[in-house]
Amino acid sequence: MTMTGERYGVVPGGRRATLPVFIAFTFRDGLIASERFFFDLSELCAQSGVSTGAVRHKLFGEIR
Repeated sequence: MTMTGERYGVVPGGRRATLPVFIAFTFRDGLIASERFFFDLSELCAQSGVSTGAVRHKLFGEIR
């Protein structure tokens, strides 16, 4: 994947990241009703060249 645009409070450098992703779907009436993505945020940040700390702060606020 490649982070594009300003996401998670940081501007990505356009570098490509390769990491495993798990996607869980629920279905209703034969159609996708919801989806959840699971991935290693720290690895995505490292490969994309953005600060993991800045992203965590944007997503979760002050962590104690």
